Order: sequence, then C-alpha cells, then structure tokens
Amino acid sequence: MRIFMLALLAFIPLMASEEAIPDKILQIMHQEKYAHATWRYLFKDAETGQVLFQKDADEMALPGSTTKLFSVAALLHAYGDDYRFKTPVYALGSIDNGILNGTLILVGKGDLTMGGRQEGSDTIEFTKMDHIYANDVPGALLTPQDPLNGLNQLAKIIKDKGIKEIEGNVLVDDRLFETVEKRGMLISSLMINENLIDIVLNPGEVGHAAALSWRPQVHGYSVANGVKTVAAGEPLDIQISSDPLGRTIIVKGTLPADQKNVVRVSPIKDPNNFARAAFIQALHAQGIKVNINERRQPNLPDQSDLQDLQLIAVWKSPPLYEYAKLILKVSHNLGANLVPLLLAVHNGKKTFAEGMLELGKFSQEAVKLPPSTFVFIDGAGGDENRLTPNAEVQLLEYMRKKPEKFQDFYNALPILGVDGSLEDFGKTTKAAGKVRAKTGTGVSFNLGTNQFFLTTQTLAGYIERKDGHLIEFMLSVNNGQMPEIKDIFPIFEDVSQITATIYDISE
Repeated sequence: MRIFMLALLAFIPLMASEEAIPDKILQIMHQEKYAHATWRYLFKDAETGQVLFQKDADEMALPGSTTKLFSVAALLHAYGDDYRFKTPVYALGSIDNGILNGTLILVGKGDLTMGGRQEGSDTIEFTKMDHIYANDVPGALLTPQDPLNGLNQLAKIIKDKGIKEIEGNVLVDDRLFETVEKRGMLISSLMINENLIDIVLNPGEVGHAAALSWRPQVHGYSVANGVKTVAAGEPLDIQISSDPLGRTIIVKGTLPADQKNVVRVSPIKDPNNFARAAFIQALHAQGIKVNINERRQPNLPDQSDLQDLQLIAVWKSPPLYEYAKLILKVSHNLGANLVPLLLAVHNGKKTFAEGMLELGKFSQEAVKLPPSTFVFIDGAGGDENRLTPNAEVQLLEYMRKKPEKFQDFYNALPILGVDGSLEDFGKTTKAAGKVRAKTGTGVSFNLGTNQFFLTTQTLAGYIERKDGHLIEFMLSVNNGQMPEIKDIFPIFEDVSQITATIYDISE
C-alpha cells in the first residue's frame, strides 16, 4: 500500500502554498493598497500540467476583461480564423443608362470596423489606448485611417459599375440582429467608426477657444466648440452633450495650455441614420447623383428575399483573426459585446441574451467547464462576471491544444512591454516580450469617500519560460485602493512585475 501511495503521489502536481511564492511577489501583494484586497491565482506548466503556484484557484474572482478570452475563443470556434465579413449593396429596381430607378440597399453584416482602421485588405490597426475609452481614461489615441473608408470604397465600386444616378432612395438594412446599448455605446449590424464621433482638442491662446477637430464629418451632423483654453496646470474639464437625435454635439469646458491632442468621443444615437447619411455622402463624392423621391418610400424586402436582388457591390473585411487581435490587444469592449450577437446570428438567432447562451454553451460543451465555475453577464467583462482561476486556465489550455487556432489566438494577446494594453508595463524586465496576456480592469467610485476604488485587476495568458515551455496563468486582485484614476497604472505595473518574477525563476 505504501508503494502504491508513493506512486500515486508522483502523478499529483505540486500545489505550492502562498509561503512558497518568491518574497519579491509577496512584497507586491502586501502593499498597503492591497491591505483589504483578495488575491487569487494559478500558474501552471502547460507541458507537464504541474501547478507551480496557486491560491484559491477554485474560488470565484472578478475576471474583468479577461472574459474577452472566452468571447474571442467562442467567435473563432464558431466562424473560423479566416472568416471575412462581406457587406453587400443591393439594387431594388431597374438600371437603365446608368440610372437606378429604385432603391439602393446597404446591408449590415456585423463588421466591427467597416474598413475604418485599414490600410490594406488584411490588417486592422490599433493603438495602445483605444478611442472607445477616451471619455474615461487619459491618453486615448486615434488610428490615422479614414473611418469612412469602407463606405467610400463601396461607393467607388458602384461608380465603376456604371451607375451615375439613383432615382428613388438609399436605405440601410440593420436587421441582422437586435441593436443594443452596452456601456453607453450602441452595437448595430452596420457600425461606422464603432458608432462614435471622435473629437480632438488642442489648446489655443489662454483665455480663448481651444482648437477642435472631429471625425467622421457627415452631412447633417455638427459639433459646436465651447471649450476655453486655460493656463497650464489648471483643470482639464470637458463635457459633451447633444440634441435628442445626436446630430448637434456641444463640447464645453476647459483645456489647459499644456494638454495636446486630447481625444473625446460622442456616441452616435441613431446608427442607421448616420450610416445612411455617410453612404449618401460617399456616393455624392463619387459623382453619383442621389435624388430621394419622398413619395417613394419603399419598405425593405424580407431578409430572405435580399439574395434575389441585384448585387451591386461588396465590402470584404480582413480575416477574423485581425478582429481577435483588435479586441484583445486594446480590450475593445464594443467588439467583445458584439461577439454574443454574432454567435446568435451563427445559430439563426438575433438577441444578445440568445448569444450569451451560446457563449455559455461553448464554455460548457467545448471547453468542458462546469457551469458553477463561471458567470457571464456580458462578453466584455463587467463587474458582474465571475470566473475561477482554474476555469480561465482551462480555456487557455483548450486553445493551446487547438493548433489550427492557437497561433492566431496567441498572437492576438497583448505582449508585455511591447504592444496593446501591456505596452507600457514591464518594459525594463527580462520578461518583456515573453508574456502574452489579457488584462482585466474594474474600477468603481466610492461615494462615501469621493475616491476611486479598484474592483479588479486581472491578468490571464501565457508566460514563455526560459526553456521554451509555456506557463498558463490567471492572476487576479479584487478590492484594492486607488484614490485617483491615475493610480490604476501602478497596479498594472504590479501584476506585470509578478509575471516577470515568475519568468525570472523559470527554467
């Protein structure tokens, strides 16, 4: 019996206690700001299955945006890495001598970017701090590409087909799935600039108006500038409002003289109208006359009948793995919450709730997670979501064992000290470039103290050991102190330093 027990123990992975963790890591975890926080983590050798370090790995943690690992994995599982969105334009009516007597119909197919971040046909650009966060976190940067690129290219194709005039109407079909609002932004089947208007502010002379530019500029929409330049060091205070339809945007406040290229965004309130106006504008720019006949306001044909119409143009997106990269590298909430809707469509459904059920099915049936190990309220990682470290690491292991998908998934993760949401962290460590992981951040405001509060800072992904093996891990700290919003950045650095220490001691 003793020999049997010794043999059995040889196959049981070592479960390291908190005391076995390097002192350098314990010093980070025992800082005053984490005095009332809870740490949960699991670090596991992917090759041998040996648990290197763990603490409460079967207890629920707030995963934050590491939820996106599940959303992206489910999306790739459903559609395939090389899937491309194809956004069509149909003609309903007759075309004679270059004149369409009828209706031009642009059909939304769920393309997140619609060419707005593209230089070529196969890549999507991103920055380390995306514009979707511009109103919440300092340092947002815009990609340089034209947000109207996809619509402009469709208009050019239509012109090249010989159409010179439209006598009738131009419509947008957004019936692919329900339009929903998540985190103050609308998710629709046709999105231009992710349904946001970008506003860029630069200081003028102190006491005078700040310089303001905005994009994409579309006929029927305007931005009024009420921002005043103040002396360097004075408060940066920008407020944005709009009329009920979102077509007249008003920007007010103060901009210090030492603040440059400050980005803010205003949500588009009627995506269908905005896309339609932008498409008509693109047609005009190609010299195509659009004569809207107010007496001819046809209803959209049944969705099942669209394929029987004359196909005029198609916008083809980059491959899906580029969207995975965008969602994971910059923690793109809008893109992650688009995923449940795309999962719903893939299964012949239309609602966000139906898509979340599909995400749950993927987690249980493909990843083999017990339903008691996760709670998904959205696809982006709200504070209502829950995951155990074991569940998150099981997903990482599932993806690693899918060779046809893993490399694209792995490449889509932020790289410590190199790019995405980890670009500015761990830069001087030996682990820079060796950790690929998704960040997850949750912040609340404590009305009782008038200070910010960390609900979660989580990191989940892979550490490439010195011997080339991968370590799969989830590291999460919940309920920390961060009186000011800028205090989030040192917390990012703390979790990055922990992964760097794990790399340092790896063989």
